[in-house]
Amino acid sequence: MSLAPELLQAIKEAIANGDIDLNLNAVSTTRSPFRPRQLHNLTLLPTKDDPRPTFFWSVEGPRNDAEASKTHPYPRLLWHADGTEIRVENAGEHRAKVAEGYLEVAPGTVELDQAAQIKAMLEALSPADRALVIDGNKKARIAAAIEGMAALSDADVDAVIASLEQGKAKKSA
Repeated sequence: MSLAPELLQAIKEAIANGDIDLNLNAVSTTRSPFRPRQLHNLTLLPTKDDPRPTFFWSVEGPRNDAEASKTHPYPRLLWHADGTEIRVENAGEHRAKVAEGYLEVAPGTVELDQAAQIKAMLEALSPADRALVIDGNKKARIAAAIEGMAALSDADVDAVIASLEQGKAKKSA
């Protein structure tokens, strides 16, 4: 591509007058200036006369970012019953630590079932107190059975006793 001598002369004059900036590293503000309203109102939409960048707040990442939609299970945290927190880096280490008794949820957030809670309470008692609690539980069950049978009719009581005797006969046979 060759330039006409007149055009070359016009370019030289423009450079000499300072009309053309030869600093290629400088950012040109004349190409795409921000208008003052765009600096204060980021919700403006582009128009055919004002195709400026717009900013939309969103929790969704770019559609073409495959890495953003992947989930990675490791590293993750595990907790010991005493509250010690550790970090595992892979599945093998995770299985080994779970086998050692580490939990996948923090101990303060674990809800034990009622039987596990009572077992923990009984383990905290002395053997004599534990025997007292078990004996009291047996007496309470006997009292509940007596109250329940008192509410039954005579025919129902006879049927319950008959079924118990049949069950006893099957166990002894």
